[in-house]
Amino acid sequence: MKLLLTSGGITNKTIAGALTDLVGKPANQAKIGFIPTAANVEEGNKDWFIATLAELTQEGYWIDIVDPSAPGVDWKKRLAAVDIVFVNGGNTFHLLDQMRKTHFDVWLKENLSTKVYVGVSAGSIVATPSIAVASVDNGDENLAGLTDLRGLGLVDFEISPHTPEIVSHKGNQEYRRTTSNTLYEIDDQTAVRIVDHETEVVSEGVWAKL
Repeated sequence: MKLLLTSGGITNKTIAGALTDLVGKPANQAKIGFIPTAANVEEGNKDWFIATLAELTQEGYWIDIVDPSAPGVDWKKRLAAVDIVFVNGGNTFHLLDQMRKTHFDVWLKENLSTKVYVGVSAGSIVATPSIAVASVDNGDENLAGLTDLRGLGLVDFEISPHTPEIVSHKGNQEYRRTTSNTLYEIDDQTAVRIVDHETEVVSEGVWAKL
């Protein structure tokens, strides 16, 4: 299993290089299935969403935007054709809720032996044992009304993106006292790279392991 859990996407050459290494081929030979689901309920300016797509385009990736929550979309067929499943950011609670309702979560666990999973913000948080960290410092609103906050559990640690851009170190420290899991706090220039059970932080920014 190969994962790249980011805060802001492919924001620098170090993270871009880590993704290329995981895929095992140049960007211009790789295909991405871009999952926009988490952003569907977010209001306001989507410059951050556009920026993530622009970064991937600049790297040279072939990109199909595939939303498993959209009616009538044969998302399994389309994602079967890609090398990278790229789960973008937005509202973490909505994303997990839609993953469960569409069984996208089940499909991921069954197919990640042949795909690289890339998460951005919410897309990174859902890969961990719990999404409760998404509420730190009055973060994501629980729009779906979820009471079961268990994530996909693809890794055994939790991750708090956008630290210190949006989330504070103090908020993360307080949250860490509520969980038995290790917590990585990462800024938008940092990612966590996972190959099977080996974990490595790749960064041009700041991060901490709590």
